[in-house]
Amino acid sequence: MDSELSFEAAFAELEATVHQLETGNLPLADALALYERGIQLARLCASQLDTAELRVQQLMVVADDADDADIDEVDNESDDEEEPF
Repeated sequence: MDSELSFEAAFAELEATVHQLETGNLPLADALALYERGIQLARLCASQLDTAELRVQQLMVVADDADDADIDEVDNESDDEEEPF
């Protein structure tokens, strides 16, 4: 099943499909079947990239929140310290 293909496997198959289509030595029916397969693979790759991009964005938000919490903690600690006079 296509959804079980890793991004790398789908992309490698897509590259091979494009190469076969570029050679132009195929009967029309075979070329159309390869083109259809290429579209499926391209959509699968795009979907997997979108999912990965969303995950990275979510991780960046979590990292930013953690950084903000660290800064707040440092600010609170410095407020608690008495300044010597």
